[in-house]
Amino acid sequence: MVRVRLYGSFRAIVKKAEMIVESDCLGTLLSTLKRSYPDLAKLIDSEGFVVLVNEKPVPLSNLSLRLSSEDVVDLLPIISGG
Repeated sequence: MVRVRLYGSFRAIVKKAEMIVESDCLGTLLSTLKRSYPDLAKLIDSEGFVVLVNEKPVPLSNLSLRLSSEDVVDLLPIISGG
């Protein structure tokens, strides 16, 4: 089980700031979230967000990154403005 902290539009869609998800890697985690919360699919598929694992940035190209029960994953949408 991995602790997932949600920010911005992730939090608005899920209506939670944090959750526990069973997952062994980043790709599985994102797939589980998309399946459990279909409204997240567009956001996740657009790759318009940043992933931190234990407060360190992880590129979305690293979907095979192994996760353990001690890990904390943060999902933060990219915010732009002027």
